[in-house]
Amino acid sequence: MTEYMVLLHRSEERDAALTPSEFARARAAHDAFQTFCADNGWPISSGAPLASAARARVLRPDGRGGLAVTDGPYSETAEQVGGYYMVDAPSLDALSDVAGGLVLNGEHVEIRATDRESFQ
Repeated sequence: MTEYMVLLHRSEERDAALTPSEFARARAAHDAFQTFCADNGWPISSGAPLASAARARVLRPDGRGGLAVTDGPYSETAEQVGGYYMVDAPSLDALSDVAGGLVLNGEHVEIRATDRESFQ
């Protein structure tokens, strides 16, 4: 098993305009993903939706040896990381097949293996 981060990218503007049936469909997709992982022995160690990008704080080098602190979204893009799952799965291909069910309402999903060895 390998640990993967499943990043859920979404548009907050688009989310705000979801109809109740679209929201219910998205909730059902997440429930199905979580159930599949549990039923197949793929532990989800954590996962959560993220607060609005408007409530984010960005820290960057200020070019003078200090930090520039900015409140608000990281970038001016329409899509932001809106949530995540940390999942132990047998392979990237297997997880991709299951996580494809989370691609709804214009969202997209990015999956990356963790690389803990590079920090040892």
